[in-house]
Amino acid sequence: MSSEKLKIAVLGGTGNIGEGMVLRLALQNLMAEGIKNEVIIGSRSSETADEAAKKALSELENCGFDISGISITGSSNLEAAQAAEVIILTIRFDHVLPLLNEIYEAIENKIIITPVVPMVKEGDLFVYKPPEEGSAALAIQERVPASTKVVAAFHNIPAGKLRDVVKCKAVHHALVCSDDAEAKNLVMKLTEHMGCLKPLDGGPLKQANTMESLTPLLINLAKLNRLKDLGINFS
Repeated sequence: MSSEKLKIAVLGGTGNIGEGMVLRLALQNLMAEGIKNEVIIGSRSSETADEAAKKALSELENCGFDISGISITGSSNLEAAQAAEVIILTIRFDHVLPLLNEIYEAIENKIIITPVVPMVKEGDLFVYKPPEEGSAALAIQERVPASTKVVAAFHNIPAGKLRDVVKCKAVHHALVCSDDAEAKNLVMKLTEHMGCLKPLDGGPLKQANTMESLTPLLINLAKLNRLKDLGINFS
């Protein structure tokens, strides 16, 4: 990467998963180890993104963290993608492909991280509905420049525990898939210092459909068994 601090854009950073990602990534700047970064929240509205950035900084400060060495800013999705070296797509699948068209030229030679899950609600439960490519990750790979490295990760992480940077002691496994070894290693290194995650190599990108399909299963299990914030741990 080209800069001393890695510039990471979280597109859709105003949603539950996005908010947790922003907080966890920003806190890496306070750790002795880990990748130091600048977090850019992207949204359709730059004003909404800016407010989300201020809220995140305020939340960290209220939790007792020294925010003097933390950078969280907000801008439009396009501006965030242009400024970043790594881009995390924390938005719904039906919004992903139009967004990729919007930011297409801005993501040349960059890393795209997708935790996106194509699923629909049928009755009271969720069902995995992959596109014809076989998974959201493969559909995304088909629609980005050839130089863009796609990494599938963070699908099965409970949003509540990701956001709880003070009390959460649980550690969940985060599966990471990609056809690019360097990009995969970078994402695994980022994950190691998120405080509640432990990365596992999930293989090539074609394995992403298995990872994606676990998300509706976890949501359904939580609903049926009156559980909360289910994640995955392998032992």
